Amino acid sequence: MPRRAHASPANVPAASVRRAFTMVELIVVVVILAIAAVAIVPKFSGTARQDADNSVERVAELLRMFAFRESLGSQQVALWRDPADGRIHLLVKDGMGDAEGTPDWRADRFAAPVALVDGLELVNVEVDDDALDPSEWLIASVPGGERPQVEFRLVGHGIDSTVTLPGGSPAVVRVDADRPAPIARFPIDLNRQGRSDEPW
Repeated sequence: MPRRAHASPANVPAASVRRAFTMVELIVVVVILAIAAVAIVPKFSGTARQDADNSVERVAELLRMFAFRESLGSQQVALWRDPADGRIHLLVKDGMGDAEGTPDWRADRFAAPVALVDGLELVNVEVDDDALDPSEWLIASVPGGERPQVEFRLVGHGIDSTVTLPGGSPAVVRVDADRPAPIARFPIDLNRQGRSDEPW
């Protein structure tokens, strides 16, 4: 009786051998991916916080520009939030106006509008302690009058910042919830306080 040939590993062609991953290899891959995630994720979150911080600084700079343009006194200026795209604009009242001669607001060509990064929200807007709708507002200077105090609160990406432009002062004050408040100097009107005749 003829003997049947049995297939042995030595007789099996190399192409038909299947090799699976060992448990040690899988553990090594998982550990490498975990280390990469720990190294990369904070960089992305740090970038988001930096972008949000830059947006807050741009809002503060727009408030400074508003104070500067208002102090020139030649044109009425305003801050406006566009409800369509959420950008904050510095506006100037144009003396020429429309066909009827009515003055109209136009964008200030020297101040770019500020767009907040995604995830950073303007949650509170106050003018002389009166709250406005954060999604749409117009804050205008009063010709011959005092500039109002303007306060914005911006929250997002680990930032909780309040940016304040005091009435009568061009110095914008930023206070972050997670940092000590800066020392701010505000002008004092001695005539109003009845101290203009005091000796030095």
